[in-house]
Amino acid sequence: MKTDEKQTYQTCGYFRQHYIWFGNYTWVNCGHCVHPPRNRHCLPGMAACGKWTEQPEDYRERFLPTK
Repeated sequence: MKTDEKQTYQTCGYFRQHYIWFGNYTWVNCGHCVHPPRNRHCLPGMAACGKWTEQPEDYRERFLPTK
């Protein structure tokens, strides 16, 4: 990850993107944090909490949508 990137939920190692099934899996603009206190309904672009940790690059490539 580049050092100039913001610490958002989408780049956090604890963030899990939500998807819906509509003939195939489509991402929706929300997710949740798996680190206690487990913030629910986080938007990917929101500023992350103080527990932010870098997300592995391979996870982002496989599971997070690209715009």
